[in-house]
Amino acid sequence: MRRITTLALIVAAGPAMATCPTRADLREGIVLVQNEPIFIRADIELRPDGFNEVRLITDADEVKSVVTLTYDHALAPTSVNEGGEVRLLSYTGDTGALDDLARLGDVSLSLTEVSMSEETTRPVLFNHVGDGTRGILDCTYDTWTIRVMEAGATGEIDTREVEYAPEIGAILSERRITPDGDETLYDYTWIGTSADVAR
Repeated sequence: MRRITTLALIVAAGPAMATCPTRADLREGIVLVQNEPIFIRADIELRPDGFNEVRLITDADEVKSVVTLTYDHALAPTSVNEGGEVRLLSYTGDTGALDDLARLGDVSLSLTEVSMSEETTRPVLFNHVGDGTRGILDCTYDTWTIRVMEAGATGEIDTREVEYAPEIGAILSERRITPDGDETLYDYTWIGTSADVAR
């Protein structure tokens, strides 16, 4: 068994959590893990300047990568750093309305991205598809299913569907929807606090 998978399974089979993580735990840090088909560990922490998320990824060929995100709201990242390539994102419109998406149904924003000295602006629509619940280990969270649609420069629409847990302000799963089928980007199956992982 691959070493990183062994490590992941140890984390997943670790001591029982004292409580299920809540938004209050974000100041110390929440950890989400996916073991298969590739290993992904996301460490999410609330800092004075907003949320910071670090994803450690090991693919099937044991190639490791790190993605760092910052945001005020998990649905609207303000920076993405993938292997040193940084994208800066800003929004025109009220990102705070995303907290009320279940009532509003839809929220439209204008997204400006700066990457490699190039700047592009495009509309993005957040559509509340429905409510649900998600069980992870012994924890159960109320979730919103949200479809995120971004218009590309040539008119194509990039569509993703996420499972968002308002109680912890985190996305638990994400998939890309294309005419050729759906592609799961991640689907976490373990959750704990940073203290749980350290024990």
